[in-house]
Amino acid sequence: MCSVVICPVLSGEGVSVKRMFRMKFQNRISLFSALLFLVSACALAPAGDDSTLLYGVKKAPPCPQGEIRLAAYNVENLFDDKDDPNLSGRFDDIGEVKPESELKAVAAAIHAVNADIISLEEVESLEAVEWFRDKYLSDMGYKYAASIDVGYYRGIENAVLSRYPIIHSQVWVGMKLDGEHPKLWNGRPNRYYGQPLTFRRSPLCVDIKVSDDYQLRLYVVHHKAGKGNEYWREAESRGVIKLVQQAEKENPKINIAVLGDFNSQPEDLAIRQYLKAGLIDTQDYREVHCDKSAPLFVTHESGRTLDYIFTNSALYCEVVPGSSFIFSTPARPEGHDWRVDPLPKGYGSDHYPVAVDLIPRDGC
Repeated sequence: MCSVVICPVLSGEGVSVKRMFRMKFQNRISLFSALLFLVSACALAPAGDDSTLLYGVKKAPPCPQGEIRLAAYNVENLFDDKDDPNLSGRFDDIGEVKPESELKAVAAAIHAVNADIISLEEVESLEAVEWFRDKYLSDMGYKYAASIDVGYYRGIENAVLSRYPIIHSQVWVGMKLDGEHPKLWNGRPNRYYGQPLTFRRSPLCVDIKVSDDYQLRLYVVHHKAGKGNEYWREAESRGVIKLVQQAEKENPKINIAVLGDFNSQPEDLAIRQYLKAGLIDTQDYREVHCDKSAPLFVTHESGRTLDYIFTNSALYCEVVPGSSFIFSTPARPEGHDWRVDPLPKGYGSDHYPVAVDLIPRDGC
């Protein structure tokens, strides 16, 4: 039996519990809706004895008419079978083609979530995204796509697929962040010591026109990964915050979502900085006692929460209370040896899709 507990996950300074309740549950009906969704999510959670469906909900809830669904999904090295002449040697992409079984599994997850707008992290290029869309998602209505090369040595970047027009897109390759690389990295000399900090992979910014009366802006992020790179992620976080604040200064009513793979857990400073700056985690209220082997807030097969959809206060007014969820996909079980053990059937990525529903009407 599932018990529902509603609590914020380390909301951080500047976002009090009182404020979160005031903003998220504006009346008893909203609170009831949120509770109803969470109870339903418990019922949908994968069975604990299923060794490959470890986290999230097994079945995505429907998105009601009049709402739109926004999602983020790290699709783990989505490379096509075309050789990129800019990648050679150790990072030659010809051997990085994502297996057919994984491509189909990623497509199945995207079909199941059925988002109107979805960000994808770890894609090779716009050409690869369009190839994947046309071959595996041709029935999804994703007429619009965006992805811009960020000059990353491994050849991966961010992308967006949308059923609504993408009217603007840009990246900030080489943008200087505050600070320099420290002398030591994990207790060893840092090869970047003294160099200015920049985005490892620039965020992708897109403006989407949902209707003549409604637009939203996305900042799709894939923060620097790895132990010892906390300082780098923290600088990237501050850099994205500055971009958001500049956009809000130019247009105080702009609807903004910052979403993707943050490579940071809720208690990490990189995440707390977003919250302190006034951004709101749409997954803040989660069911936490449904099944300890299948928590509904984990977004990575390692048992960590790394993927988020944050909104500014303008867009948060349009978030449907209790609509956020993580979708369960087959994952490598604990103790899996990637060197010798086969991947579980249906495996597509080490991350899970994260989604939330919006009512596309300003101030609704």
